[in-house]
Amino acid sequence: MRLLPSRPTPPNRALALLRRRLSRWVLGAIVCAFSASGSAQQFNETELKAAYLYNFAYFITWPEPATRDFLFCSYANTPVTGILSRLIDGEKVHDRPIRLLVDPIPEQLHECHIVFVPAQQERILPTILEFLRAFPVLTVSDIPDFEQRGGMVRLTTEDRRIQPVIQLHNVIRAKLAVSSKLLRSSRIVE
Repeated sequence: MRLLPSRPTPPNRALALLRRRLSRWVLGAIVCAFSASGSAQQFNETELKAAYLYNFAYFITWPEPATRDFLFCSYANTPVTGILSRLIDGEKVHDRPIRLLVDPIPEQLHECHIVFVPAQQERILPTILEFLRAFPVLTVSDIPDFEQRGGMVRLTTEDRRIQPVIQLHNVIRAKLAVSSKLLRSSRIVE
């Protein structure tokens, strides 16, 4: 049995609560889609990648927060970034407002929590990874062999499904922790 609040929830707060529940449901649906063939067809690849990026914020643990906001950073304004922007609009992660920074300058990278480098930006990958090596920033990309080149999470497409490939050594080196729920739905590389 669930208890209802004694006073009505303000509309904008109710909307935020609905978005959080919906985003968690979407991740659950995505995870289920991995285990059931064919059911992933209701989402396209771009939507799935954006949903994963968004939900990584809930399934990764960072050391003590250095900034007030939770910051997603992305190189290039891609369709994934556009969908992510809509997903995070007005949202919070652990009571921290979420912001999206597109094409950050190197001096801003250490403030990011998650950095997405799309395949179109492969030429700048070595510079980004080298700069972030000393910081607790989750790096994510869809570049082939990203995890072998120093990245942390590669979003790979296999049989029309998106699956995270997590390089645990790189994640641990950055002092990040991955939830067991995310690990179960991912391919692990050590």
